[in-house]
Amino acid sequence: MTVTPPEELLERHPLLARLRPEQVAKFAAAGELEAFKKGEQIVTDGSIGDAMYLVLSGSVTVEKDDRVLATLLTGEFFGEMCLVEPATRSANVLAAEPSFLFRLPTFSLQRLLQEEPDAFNLVLVTLVKVLSERLRRTNTMLSSVGQLADWLAGSLV
Repeated sequence: MTVTPPEELLERHPLLARLRPEQVAKFAAAGELEAFKKGEQIVTDGSIGDAMYLVLSGSVTVEKDDRVLATLLTGEFFGEMCLVEPATRSANVLAAEPSFLFRLPTFSLQRLLQEEPDAFNLVLVTLVKVLSERLRRTNTMLSSVGQLADWLAGSLV
């Protein structure tokens, strides 16, 4: 069995795709590759959000109160709010299948901001684009729920 080096897996991740190889190497040195078995908990709702995770292979589910809120696939990420503020996790995240994730601790991200501001800015632009798309999807879903509620209210009269 051939094992792909972390740098190579990171180069393929969309969040880091615009970086030069030497910049990817600095990100690789700042974090750690973690392996999870199916069903294994990655982060716990209410715990301190001290790292961001990149899904390098496999998939994870984001769950709250035993409901699946999202499934994140290879190439996606979670825990990005640790870049903005130290806050508690808002959901559980579990491996939906055997998965490799790359964990970037907050303190390492802050150090990268100081050492590699250009690379960090490229990552932030990509991150904001993804978050914008997630917000757009959520807004569409909420609008649909509102329309359904209006229809139901009208049909009950």
